[in-house]
Amino acid sequence: MTAQAGGTANPLAARKRALRQQLRQARAAIPRSERRRAAQAAARHLALACRRWQARYIALYLGVPEEIDTRPLIAALRGARLYAPRLGPGRNLRFSRLAPPLVANRYGVHEPAALRRPARLDLIVLPLVAFDGGGARLGMGGGYYDRLLARRRPFGRPLRVGYAFAAQEVRVVPVSALDARLDAVVTERGLRWFRR
Repeated sequence: MTAQAGGTANPLAARKRALRQQLRQARAAIPRSERRRAAQAAARHLALACRRWQARYIALYLGVPEEIDTRPLIAALRGARLYAPRLGPGRNLRFSRLAPPLVANRYGVHEPAALRRPARLDLIVLPLVAFDGGGARLGMGGGYYDRLLARRRPFGRPLRVGYAFAAQEVRVVPVSALDARLDAVVTERGLRWFRR
């Protein structure tokens, strides 16, 4: 979900914007065959972890073409109750049961047409542009997930797991106090936990 946050007078926003542009170009340049292999491998890693954790209520995103494809993950999580983001009023994100029909939102991202909220979530799979070894996450710039995760949620305190290509890791992601941190990240190389 693309929207740019912050003005040019804000040095943190400028650093985020520059890193976002650099990583989005690098992510888009990953060859198609490598992208397919990475998506399959990441899906296997996360599905195995979900079975170990007994995670049955899972929210995940429906990506845009440059992101790691979540369709293999959706297939690997058969049997789980899946939810996907749906844009609400006031730039708010809500999760709704992943079921047809799906419609394109204002960013061209597919989302469930009907709003059927989860009573509980065990895990949220988060999209990202970049992540670092401390669990910091750089999103697309709209702040949708940061706002969602900052609110009191009726679905508990699910694990926050980033889902990305390993090439999206950077030394340091510039963050503010409002940026949501990850509990773990899954890439084609496997699962990695972060200290909180």
